Amino acid sequence: MKAEILAVGTELLMGQTVNTNAAEIARMLAEIGVGVYYQTIVGDNPQRLEEAARTAVGRADLVIASGGLGPTEDDLTRETFAHVLGAPLEQHEGWAQRLRELFARRGRPFTGNNLRQAMVPSGAVLLENDNGTAPGIYLQRPDVVVVLVPGPPHEMRALMREKVLPRLARELAGSRQAAVLISKVLRVVGVGEAKAAELLEPLLSEQENPTIAPLAKTAEVHFRITARAFDADEAHRLIAETARQIRDRLGDAVYGEDDTTLEKAVGELLVHRGLTVATAESCTGGLVSHRLTNVPGSSAYFTGGMLTYSDALKVSALAVDPALIAQYGAVSEQVAEAMATGVRKATGSDIGISLTGIAGPGGGTAEKPVGLTFIGVADQSGVLCRRFQFWGGREQIKVRASQAALELLRRRLLGDRNG
Repeated sequence: MKAEILAVGTELLMGQTVNTNAAEIARMLAEIGVGVYYQTIVGDNPQRLEEAARTAVGRADLVIASGGLGPTEDDLTRETFAHVLGAPLEQHEGWAQRLRELFARRGRPFTGNNLRQAMVPSGAVLLENDNGTAPGIYLQRPDVVVVLVPGPPHEMRALMREKVLPRLARELAGSRQAAVLISKVLRVVGVGEAKAAELLEPLLSEQENPTIAPLAKTAEVHFRITARAFDADEAHRLIAETARQIRDRLGDAVYGEDDTTLEKAVGELLVHRGLTVATAESCTGGLVSHRLTNVPGSSAYFTGGMLTYSDALKVSALAVDPALIAQYGAVSEQVAEAMATGVRKATGSDIGISLTGIAGPGGGTAEKPVGLTFIGVADQSGVLCRRFQFWGGREQIKVRASQAALELLRRRLLGDRNG
């Protein structure tokens, strides 16, 4: 079943209101196996709304429109879809009476325009709204199902959960169409999007169900695997087989699934091996320490970090030989190695990791351009240093450097002595 979400309201186009309804509705539909193919935002303009409605019912099996169901003249969704579908509006006497009683209980005058909210396209089912005055509308035709829900998020959410999704799920089950749509994300680091896609080309070119979608992130790539099936067990089985094939091709570059961050994956490895780590940072300003300590339970393996931004502090806190700085510069392989060794000794940690570089936008030279970063890792087997040339603005360089440091540490923990 192909679905389209139509969000109605000029305030959405102007940016005065964020269109959170579309995201919530899409997530809800995914739970019952309905894929959203289109999302459209249209203002409170009769001609443009009609064009959007005609387009939606012409290309989708399910159209869910939110907003524009109130009592005022610019609330046009109900009238527009009735016109497009050739279903004249009829007053729902039960809802009209409910509105009169509601206004009476609240001691508010009942004006005639409120009855617009009791008008329902011929053949449609009125979905009672327990949180507002505008009901939902469910209209099923042979070639399309149209659902209209109010714009206020709490009203939309309740109607979708309590009235719309159960009805749709029953119909999908009765027709033996896919009843679930489940996704899993595999997180990949150390391999670029193009290279990863090349390695996965046979899977990507032949995919049907599950589907595989690459998602480029800062310094890593995610692959979202989505399976359609009649039940959750079958969907999970399909996903597991595809995930296995991806892992076979990408190997240790797949570091985690779903919400597992790189720092969490590193923390799990440290716990598994019973090791501790400390950081010595310059260009990243403590970002690696911040990421490591963002993981609950990190006190089990993170002993501490030193933000040695100045050369003087590198010397006094980390025992870096000032002759190294004088000869090679603070941004160098030699200083990075000394920093990693120094922080390991100073904290008594099993592993020391260091970063020194030029985050920019100034400070670069022809020999040492902006983005140049050296990352060192020291443990009982010795010290390893890698040179990186990152790109982007200052913040992007810092993020990429922190990512590279965690990945270098992860590789070390996996037994790769060359990082």
